[in-house]
Amino acid sequence: MSDRSLTQTEVSLNPLSSERVNITIDGISLSVPKGENVIEAALNAGIDIPYFCYHPRLSKGDAANCRMCLVEVASTAPDGSVRKMPKPQTACTLPAAEGMIIDTNTEKINKDRKGVLEFLLINHPLDCPVCDRGGECPLQNNTLYYGASASRFTEEKRHYPKAYPLSAQVVLDRERCIQCARCTRFTDDISGDAQLGLLKRGSDVEVGTFAHTSFNSKFSGNVIELCPVGALTSRTYRFKSRPWDLMTQKSICSKCSNGCNIKLDYRMDEVLRVNARLNEDVNEEWTCDRGKFGHDYISSPDRLKSPLMRKDGKFVEVSWHQAYSLLADKLRAAGTNCGAIAGGRTTNESVYLLQKLFREILGSNNLDCRLDSNPLPASDPLFKKSLQTGMGNKIADLEKMKTIMVIGSDLQDEQPILFLRVRKAWRFKGAKVVYVSDHLTTDSTAVSDFASVNLIYQPGSEITVLKDLENALARVLSANTADSEPPAQLNTQPSEATGLSNNDIHLAASLLAKGEITIIAGKSVSQHSQYVELYQSLTNLLASTNSEGNLNIPVHECNSLGTMDMGMLPGSGPGFTKCAGGMGTAEMLQASADGNLQVLWVMGADPVQNFHNNELAVRGIENCPFLVVSELTLTETAKRADLVLPAVSIAEQEGTFTSCEGRVQKLFKAFEPVGSSKPDWLIVAELSAILGAKNLYFTFNDVLQSISKEVPGYEKINPGTIGDQGIFRTVPAAG
Repeated sequence: MSDRSLTQTEVSLNPLSSERVNITIDGISLSVPKGENVIEAALNAGIDIPYFCYHPRLSKGDAANCRMCLVEVASTAPDGSVRKMPKPQTACTLPAAEGMIIDTNTEKINKDRKGVLEFLLINHPLDCPVCDRGGECPLQNNTLYYGASASRFTEEKRHYPKAYPLSAQVVLDRERCIQCARCTRFTDDISGDAQLGLLKRGSDVEVGTFAHTSFNSKFSGNVIELCPVGALTSRTYRFKSRPWDLMTQKSICSKCSNGCNIKLDYRMDEVLRVNARLNEDVNEEWTCDRGKFGHDYISSPDRLKSPLMRKDGKFVEVSWHQAYSLLADKLRAAGTNCGAIAGGRTTNESVYLLQKLFREILGSNNLDCRLDSNPLPASDPLFKKSLQTGMGNKIADLEKMKTIMVIGSDLQDEQPILFLRVRKAWRFKGAKVVYVSDHLTTDSTAVSDFASVNLIYQPGSEITVLKDLENALARVLSANTADSEPPAQLNTQPSEATGLSNNDIHLAASLLAKGEITIIAGKSVSQHSQYVELYQSLTNLLASTNSEGNLNIPVHECNSLGTMDMGMLPGSGPGFTKCAGGMGTAEMLQASADGNLQVLWVMGADPVQNFHNNELAVRGIENCPFLVVSELTLTETAKRADLVLPAVSIAEQEGTFTSCEGRVQKLFKAFEPVGSSKPDWLIVAELSAILGAKNLYFTFNDVLQSISKEVPGYEKINPGTIGDQGIFRTVPAAG
């Protein structure tokens, strides 16, 4: 009756020995890796051992607190006799050894389990009817299955003030805590901020932050799911519903490009909470707080419910027929003098049909999806090597690297799940980390906290830093030395402009020289004015260590890579096939500001807020002869539109996103759209039909099938192959 079962694909924190031993659990003979914990061996064999504090992804050093997983253990002596250990053992910390005989269901063990549960319930309040964990609580389940039928304790339970606010998201009910230390181990092992600890001693032990500061972790929501009782609960979900009142649907997080698998719990077409969904190759079972608490927009009262048309300077609600008629007339009149900007949070299907409408029906190649300051042309060879690929390594492979260099990125903010993988590689796999940046973050969680060397250079000296690092690496490799102190012949002073010492540069080079490396570059690199030079220096570092292909420049929005794959680029069609050139985002905004672009369609983007040149964005949007915006709410760009089309959220449609590593994953529809809002792909499909399109699309599957046939790299991706956890697209050859 435990709260979680292991999977055969689960990654152990500590690599197990290849040597196998023979053990017996409840009369079942098993061959397991030597050193594997007995609880893991049992659960993998389908033998239930109850537990509270054990978790396969957390270290075992502070485990064995709850004593719920007690088992009787015996071993075979050389003379053939069976000798039993005098006391029960905790299965979560007992390594398997040759000849072990384990019993999990004896009369003594059952008595011990009843005793453990009785002690846990001495002060734990029996408030299951009002506890948010009620109905999905391991303590409740184990008590019903293993516990005594009645309690012998009649004394008053201890009381604390209710609902202690640990943070803006997490509430602590201290009297419910059973001191399992899952939450404290998570902040030590996984997130790394180490903000939670067990305070006081004896019966007064409680979970809290030191000095009672706010629990401001970027991954705090995970402790809610880890807590095996109702001690840690969500402030936004608290008292909102019961588990049996909820419907659950699989989905993909829309808050960054990592492609985390999530579950949407909803009732009456309202999303009440978001939990992580297991995917070993992406987010394992973690979420960042943006992903867990940032999807409130789905059920926001500000959602658009019907098309809005501007009349006499004000928006009025109109029918879809009126909206389509107006937009079709404007597009016919504009001819090729129109353009579209799609954001990186639109689905592949929507963007595919949008570019198809503009290219095949309207004859316009004025298409783009990029709002940053460094949009390379798709014809540039560097585009293929960096932006088209996104990442040279898969997310799960990052933890296998021996040396990881992170440059120009506050990784915990830009790519939270990549951050967790890098930290896991350091903490549990022995990886060395080199951090290169122009600043040290003040966050409680950062790569600089565990990096072996921090190269904090003077702003603007990025090129020089990498050149110095290249030279130092070349010297280290030629001298065949990786000592921590540079030999005299290598003691060449780096450029003073960087503010770095020779020892720091040499130490970083020494770590990079020890074998295969991988590099993760952030926004400070991809949006740098000298991006080409930075990219070349990074590829030189990789080439020097025989690590070609291990450069990762991840995109940032949930479908930024997919929008480019679908052909939402000037001069580049679906799958990066060559086509006639057109205007990019900056050119369209300038033409619009000058009144030379008759129609601009903005889908799932907000240039007024997010374009790197705000002044140009505002002029282009405000002076556009006819601006149509497809959106969920009235963004700053939508407020200036002539026509606003209400789109749907990730919970109200089927579709696909392509993550930063190139994994194509499916959105599953949970409930019906708000008001008369429609999926973007359906809006485009219906408008295309009005404008005389030959191919008609009626369902999401129709569009995905067409993508599979027409987009290079997506040939294997169709409704029958994509599955619940996605499939990789192949990288098409540019042109």
